[in-house]
Amino acid sequence: MTEAMQQRSLRQLVGPVGADYQRRALPPGWVWAVLAVLLAGTWATELPATAAAALIASAVVVHWPRRGRFHWLGWRLPALAVLAALLWGPDVLSQWFEHGLALTLMSLASLSIGVHVWQSRQLARQLQASADALDDAQLLALLPVDAARLAQQWRAGDDRHTPELSVVMHLAVMHAALSPRLRGQGLLAG
Repeated sequence: MTEAMQQRSLRQLVGPVGADYQRRALPPGWVWAVLAVLLAGTWATELPATAAAALIASAVVVHWPRRGRFHWLGWRLPALAVLAALLWGPDVLSQWFEHGLALTLMSLASLSIGVHVWQSRQLARQLQASADALDDAQLLALLPVDAARLAQQWRAGDDRHTPELSVVMHLAVMHAALSPRLRGQGLLAG
């Protein structure tokens, strides 16, 4: 056998880029369960409380990728303030606006969750397709010199640095797949 036939493909080291992105972009199952319990717990109460829970759930889901950092919650914070004013304000206000506004805010919160989940899944598929389209030469070009040397050794059968090389390869492919989006569309930049 020739040496080229014995070499392994670097694509084996890349891993599931799309699934990894989606795992980071969407909350895990236990968070969804907590949000469902929160919504179910407020369902039997007044409609504005359910709308407030839906707004909180929307903020958690949409801002999950940027958790740990302080964020202005956009339209959700003023919406919560309006709901609070309706709940604890004069009865005249609540009679006029409470039901319709609560339903509107619940719809907006549900829509923002749905759009975020859909966009995350679409981007995960696109990232995986971008990663799958790279050949070994392109993958080597993404790596720093030291990592490229280790990748060449790995292709020749040296498995000593496989875990580290796998992480570097995965990150390099993720960066290469996301770079056009960061520059062109600004989807992930903000």
